[in-house]
Amino acid sequence: MAKICVICDREFFAPFDQRVYKEVKSMQKIGHHVEIITPHKTTTKEEINGIKVHCISTSALFGFTALKIVQIALKKKYDLFYCHELDPLFYSLILKRMTQTPVIWDCHEYLIPMKKELQGNLAAFLTYLIIKIAAPRVEHIITVDNILGRELRQFGPVTVIPNYPTISDFPLNKSKNNKKPPNILYVGSLTEERGVKKMLKAYKIVKKDNEVKLTIVGGFYDNKLQSWAENYDSENNLNIKWEGWVKYTNLAPIFSKASIGLCLLQDTERYMKAIATKIFEYLIMGLPVITSKGHMSDILIKSGKCGIAVDSANEKDIAEGIIKLLTQTPLDNLSKNTIKFSRKKYIWERREEKLLKIIEQLT
Repeated sequence: MAKICVICDREFFAPFDQRVYKEVKSMQKIGHHVEIITPHKTTTKEEINGIKVHCISTSALFGFTALKIVQIALKKKYDLFYCHELDPLFYSLILKRMTQTPVIWDCHEYLIPMKKELQGNLAAFLTYLIIKIAAPRVEHIITVDNILGRELRQFGPVTVIPNYPTISDFPLNKSKNNKKPPNILYVGSLTEERGVKKMLKAYKIVKKDNEVKLTIVGGFYDNKLQSWAENYDSENNLNIKWEGWVKYTNLAPIFSKASIGLCLLQDTERYMKAIATKIFEYLIMGLPVITSKGHMSDILIKSGKCGIAVDSANEKDIAEGIIKLLTQTPLDNLSKNTIKFSRKKYIWERREEKLLKIIEQLT
């Protein structure tokens, strides 16, 4: 079996990087020895399910974290480097030149539009250059959807492995749960681009004439937005249940207490082409979904008849969609249809074999 070094672009533990976790579990399942190198709040060594995790502090001077990650990766004789997202793709140029070890690059974001949205045109251009220079030099590229796969195919062989949830981590709750009052659930990062302001304003409208709860799982990256959201909640007596970040493997009980799931991505280039992972998690747990009209998720929800698409930029339209789903639709029947539609098809276990075959070929 192979010795594999998985290198993360961002913090693995908080928020918990579920894609890295799923891939590592698949590698470990057939006997590969896997170690993870990740940026972290402190430099330390930790362990998760028997897998060693090398954590490198992000509080040091600029460039130090990257240098330490490369140094640790060079210390041992690995059979494969598995690099996630942008920075590790850049590191792979150094690692491959010095060790002649094969590299897999896992790209699960639309990196150029993401950089443009978050950091501006210069960051987007530099990202484009790094991808153009480094991507052709890796042995294989893995990505999450066919559109991104077609974009990356110019650089070399590409395999699409969607970021579906692991069915082993999302068991269905067999006990009867009446879920009264209905509980609306949102899971994910809390940003304006992901619709947090629209979500709270829509919830205010819904709550005015309906007995309903809202549970939010995830964290803020913007202190001003967090202050606004907490003040809006308090000033309007919304009584939102803020769960903060919850580890991927601990999400199932929260999903089991929910009635519907929200995914209100706004109309940005980054989000128009992809389906958010949280939607697949909602579906396999039997949660009908309210999603953004005109996005890829709109097509998915319509094909499975398992939710409603709304104008995600309009809080009144979102509110009307929530009320319609809660009051005009038999949720129990819709939940059963949702489980039947999703649970055998949109799961990680049906796709992991592709990953394992690529690793076998390269090692």
